[in-house]
Amino acid sequence: MPERIVVSFRGTAALSQPDSTDAVVPWPGRRGATRAPGPPSRHRGAPRAPRREARGEESYLARALALKKRAEALGATLCAWSAQTFSFEFSPEDIEEAVLLAALAAEDASVHPDARFAVGIAQGEMTYVGEAGRFTALSWGQPLLVAVMLARIALPGDVLLDPALQAVLSGELMTLGIHRGVDGARRVRGLRLDAQQPLRRQVAESVARLCKPPLSGRDGELAALAVPPGSLALVRAEPGAGGSRLLLELLRALAPSRSLFVAPIGASREPFGALRRALVRAAPRTEKGRAPALPDRLTPPLARLIAGEGVEPWSAAEVIAAWLAPEGARSGLIAVDDAVEVDAASLEAIAIALEMGGLRAVVRLGRAEPLPAPLTALTPAATVALGPLSAAGAQDLVRRFLDGCIDEAGARRWAARAPPSPLALRELICEALESGALRWIGRSVAPRRRSAGRGRPARTMTGAELAAPHASRAIEGRLRLLPIGHRTVLTALATLGGDASESAIEALCDGTGAPKVTAVQAALLGAGWAFRPEPGWLKLSSRTLRDALLAAVPPGERSAWHLAAARVVEDHAGVLGLADAAFHAAKAGDRSSAADLAGRAARAAGDALLESSAAELLAFADEQETAREHRLDGAPDSTSSQPPTYRTPIEVVGDAPDPQRATAASEPAGADALRAAADSSARRRGSTMPAESGGARAGGLRASRPGGSAPAFPDETPADFPDVPSLDEDFPLDDASGDPLAKTSESPVLSMNDIAVRLAELAKQALVQGDVRTLERLVGELRRTGEHQALAERMSGLISLGRGAKEEALRRFRIAAEADASPSHRARALLAYGVALAATGRAEGALLEALSALARAREAEDRHGEQACAQFLARLAAASGHEEAARTWAQVARLAGAASPS
Repeated sequence: MPERIVVSFRGTAALSQPDSTDAVVPWPGRRGATRAPGPPSRHRGAPRAPRREARGEESYLARALALKKRAEALGATLCAWSAQTFSFEFSPEDIEEAVLLAALAAEDASVHPDARFAVGIAQGEMTYVGEAGRFTALSWGQPLLVAVMLARIALPGDVLLDPALQAVLSGELMTLGIHRGVDGARRVRGLRLDAQQPLRRQVAESVARLCKPPLSGRDGELAALAVPPGSLALVRAEPGAGGSRLLLELLRALAPSRSLFVAPIGASREPFGALRRALVRAAPRTEKGRAPALPDRLTPPLARLIAGEGVEPWSAAEVIAAWLAPEGARSGLIAVDDAVEVDAASLEAIAIALEMGGLRAVVRLGRAEPLPAPLTALTPAATVALGPLSAAGAQDLVRRFLDGCIDEAGARRWAARAPPSPLALRELICEALESGALRWIGRSVAPRRRSAGRGRPARTMTGAELAAPHASRAIEGRLRLLPIGHRTVLTALATLGGDASESAIEALCDGTGAPKVTAVQAALLGAGWAFRPEPGWLKLSSRTLRDALLAAVPPGERSAWHLAAARVVEDHAGVLGLADAAFHAAKAGDRSSAADLAGRAARAAGDALLESSAAELLAFADEQETAREHRLDGAPDSTSSQPPTYRTPIEVVGDAPDPQRATAASEPAGADALRAAADSSARRRGSTMPAESGGARAGGLRASRPGGSAPAFPDETPADFPDVPSLDEDFPLDDASGDPLAKTSESPVLSMNDIAVRLAELAKQALVQGDVRTLERLVGELRRTGEHQALAERMSGLISLGRGAKEEALRRFRIAAEADASPSHRARALLAYGVALAATGRAEGALLEALSALARAREAEDRHGEQACAQFLARLAAASGHEEAARTWAQVARLAGAASPS
């Protein structure tokens, strides 16, 4: 019988006529003896009611039958019962329904707290015994024993979870600590479920309740920035200190006739890119909801600016001046955020418009950042510096973030945990809510555990950590909790500069296995990861978040991201936007494409009389062409973005039971998997594999244009093989006592370290022999031991792939690839995931995962791993028609094999 989730309930049933039998006597001693007082109620404020009232108005049987109907409605089956315990079983996919049933019974408000059900939940294989009705299928197994023991030691109203429950290991369920007890002669322990917020999904939704408090305590700064027309004011603030918020508040407080909010866009290489986006977004925000009426002579320059074709700087300045023309006593205002990242052409046009008079400008810079060159001719009329928050200000901000739902002591505790900046405080609170350290229920916010939030962060930091923005550590903690699909979408947005259209993000994510942007945008917006600057666009909430996302991309994956971004920008941007595409191509090491794209952008800039921009782009194109020629001549490329070469051993599937390399029996499995994926890939040509470009001579692969067809592989079902000897015959699992639970005195969850190694070896042998049925049994036993979980996930993925369940297989391979492990084990998991993606027709995703595996292999310094990855990349390139790239990867594989230790 397949794995099942067992939920056991224990209630309190009383004899209706206790004096009618001599088999039951009052406790302790003979009949008529007075019973000793029971332990005090665990529930605070529980009324001291008679036992009859404590049992509630409904009898035990009536409540049990009502719970049975509710369980049947959720798809459960009654599998066992006794006088005071009964159990239901669910399929593993129905974990949420199982937890919901347990939580509803434990939190039943109509029942006295001391009379509520105690619940235990476990998971594993069950043996079918027989049917006793439509919704009753009697069964027995290890999970039933564990769940019943957990229910016996649980207090009324508590739900105890088996620590080996898959949903616990994956972090899907929220717990409140460990509860230990004794059941008979065994010591048992379980994790207490948070019955009010049992699912991590519910916890993550609490972040959407965070408030956006009004700006306070900055009246002096706002007054100082109210400079006269024709003047420039500076705001000096470090990332996360509230500089962007101050600019937005200034636009509201000064109530200008019209305003422009200019911020970096893309890679900030496109001339007039920032100004173009600001003009597009400013039209709907005007008082009449449309662009202001401009003189007829400025209509064509405005159209060219918005189309991304560019105009001469003086014409752009005239458009700005006309757009922000004074109305009565009100003058226009232009705010420039992160000015050091704004393109020079936009800043030059703003400087010329200021000299024309009639408008004001406020520019935000870091505390030590110099004024950009186009603005150096202007003398700032005022400069405001934003410093850190005071201790009282930080506590007040924490309370306002949480809508006043946290007490003063809690606000003081959490304010002391973060650096004194608004962004750091907000990200720390978000991390605490998402990780479960803080629990927000109704109008109360409190620590989930008494130790949460206590103490101070470690003060020993590296130089990089000290130099990083204050909110970086909290953001990195939140990213670790984010699902891989959501994180991939955010990484794509960060690669595009942190501000991009949904269509461009979709195109960049194509082939990575990430969900559609429309499917995840509600979650990303609700959690504060991004916001909508205009319809159809997403923008990251902060520059600090963008930098953290880019820093989290492994070095081996960065070139692939930039290669794909170069093609996406080329397809979605105007002719001047090719400058951004050239930047991405250069970061990926595709010098030929970078030179070509920069040359095309330079010609467009020259046609628009943008002489300085054209000169910079031509110099960049010449630099890339020169670097390409040097590399083709064999000279080292010191500016290449490729990571240094490290080496690691790698097998496609299977972890060695010890830190040494896996046995020879497991090696053919990896080679066979590579060969099968490559042979299957050779049968198709309409792949989404990145198209070859000029940089392919150096081994680079160019990302394909969106819209390419990607027919799936035909399903491959493994042939039947003779059955191997039974596991029970060759390797009995029971010990001499016949009681598996006796193997541990700490928990009913078995600890089978002594057999896990043997199970792993048998599973690898079954994989080599192609015996899927035996492999499935062995993987099930391996999961029960709790050892080699990454290996079990990969084996389960191969089983699903062999049976044609492609999505399930990819899910399992992805889980294995995301698990924390050593570089060598991580490389195996990543390469196995890449092979699975290739086998299901997702060549772009296979390329990204294989490159990641290669980076991990090199990090561990073993040439066998590099050889395996390079062989797979060669086959992948050859199957998609990229013969030159295939030869390059084959040469890499040969060099790695020749240098491998014997």
